[in-house]
Amino acid sequence: MVRPHSEVPANGARYGLGFWLAASGDVVELHGYDAGISFQTEHDPNTRLTSTVISNTSEGAWPIAEHLDGLFAS
Repeated sequence: MVRPHSEVPANGARYGLGFWLAASGDVVELHGYDAGISFQTEHDPNTRLTSTVISNTSEGAWPIAEHLDGLFAS
């Protein structure tokens, strides 16, 4: 599920079986949205750090998830 099965150059990522994978490295992401909900979970097996953001709006998870990405990328 977390082994790359396709490249997605437009997103700078790879895709496994249901999971988005970082362009390089081992970070695994699962995200989605629908009317009234959005979420993103990201796991880095090297640091053993997992972050999950859940929102009760269609766009609410993305600003917080991006902020967390900035904090943990350093």
